[in-house]
Amino acid sequence: MTTNLVSQKHQILDLRSDFLTRPTPEMIKAMVSAAQERGGFGLREDPYVKKLEKQAADITGKEDALFCASCGMANQIAIHLRCRSGSTLVAEADSHVISSEAGGPAALSGVMCKGIPGYEGIPDFDAVSDTFESRDAQRNIIDLFVIENTHVRTGGALLDLNTLTRLRDLANRHTIPVHLDGSRIFNASTALNVSVAKLCSFADSVAFSLNKGLGAPLGAMLTGSASFIAEAVRVRQMFGGGWRPAGVIAAAGSVALATMPQRLGHDHEVAQQLGAELEQLKGLRLGQSRVWTNLILVDIDERFGGAAAFADVLSRHGVLAIPFGKHRLRIAIYYEIGKADIPIIVDAFRKTLASYH
Repeated sequence: MTTNLVSQKHQILDLRSDFLTRPTPEMIKAMVSAAQERGGFGLREDPYVKKLEKQAADITGKEDALFCASCGMANQIAIHLRCRSGSTLVAEADSHVISSEAGGPAALSGVMCKGIPGYEGIPDFDAVSDTFESRDAQRNIIDLFVIENTHVRTGGALLDLNTLTRLRDLANRHTIPVHLDGSRIFNASTALNVSVAKLCSFADSVAFSLNKGLGAPLGAMLTGSASFIAEAVRVRQMFGGGWRPAGVIAAAGSVALATMPQRLGHDHEVAQQLGAELEQLKGLRLGQSRVWTNLILVDIDERFGGAAAFADVLSRHGVLAIPFGKHRLRIAIYYEIGKADIPIIVDAFRKTLASYH
């Protein structure tokens, strides 16, 4: 990817992630207003942070919430609180906590991860049951079950109510707490037409992003019981996440929660239409059974080389996508990408494919 190309951002459609969403004018206005006020000194004293945490607790149906720098940090705080050193957390094998958090459970909390094989983000129920039942003095104690909704590695796949019920029942049978990595839980709620609170009711604690699709510049929330969040404040500080003042960022997050979830259906429509059109191009196919939410996996025929090389050529035609495997790209749709951009994106892929001939 050429440096001069990346610098010309006005000429580029950057589809590498939905966290690239810029804050809306309303968020910017709120941040400017917050910047003109003094931030609170205490770890949870700032009025903008308090408002945001109350919103997050209410929308997920939990007693309390904590503002964190990232969903990864929120996940790691939950893991540290739920798991003893030397214990195991269980999650689907391609879950974000296993694949993309830099070994955080082991490094930060001395926790081993047991990956369960799954299909489209859903761990195999029998394998989960067998794992939970395999307990003796020679095996690690299982302290936590982590579920992910939507599931990022499979292109935003969904865990519906039936799936969540079965997984929660398995955990309950063995008295294992459940943590929901709901980084894109609002996308799941929109796609399933189920409230966020209902989806979160199957978990004891929940982490979700404010920037992925919701447009806040950064940040995430960890929600759970009042006692759990009280301890989470200490662990966040221990992990270096006791940011102060945080009112400016919290102000944007508060607007994001109030205004952005209801428009995510448009992102899903754009993604579905784009996926259908890309699948018509010879040499491309969907890397998922269908486009569920705002993420699209595009598999490239092996004769066109690897995904990294293909992405580099694609960037020269004005579209940035992220390699998501040897022959796979991922595209993320967010509110600055609309239906008018679909022909531009498809044309860039068509030109990239043609360049190989």
